[in-house]
Amino acid sequence: MFTVTLVEPQIPQNTGNIARLCAATGLELLIVGQPGFALSDRYLKRAGLDYWEFIRIKHEPDINGFFSQLDMSRTYLLTTKVKQPYTAIQPQLGDMFLFGKETAGLPETLLKANPSRCLTIPMLNPKVRSLNLATSAGIVMYHMLSQFNFGNNG
Repeated sequence: MFTVTLVEPQIPQNTGNIARLCAATGLELLIVGQPGFALSDRYLKRAGLDYWEFIRIKHEPDINGFFSQLDMSRTYLLTTKVKQPYTAIQPQLGDMFLFGKETAGLPETLLKANPSRCLTIPMLNPKVRSLNLATSAGIVMYHMLSQFNFGNNG
């Protein structure tokens, strides 16, 4: 239905939890660039439990090549640096949702070059800088899936 794209994730447990989300929902998981851990990391595997056989996962190590070929008309950039809420997205099957690394988010150059594709999860407390990456992916992706009745035709 959709692709969850993690750009240089740093914490294996977050990636493992997002992988489990993808296993449960049939979403594809794409890891771009060099993660801050080995993809064989035991914490990553443990967080994904025994669901790895159900996860469609790809790794694209060439971050610049990936960004240069992105179809921005089908891509959404999730960031804390804008005001437009993710609920403004009118998703289409096959869309891609990019989430940045835990320590810095998505690259500023990508955000500045594509301001209309940037969305955020609103937070009521201005003293909280961001939500956990796995939590953010869960919030956004379940909302997108709800637009398609979670893939059920009934």
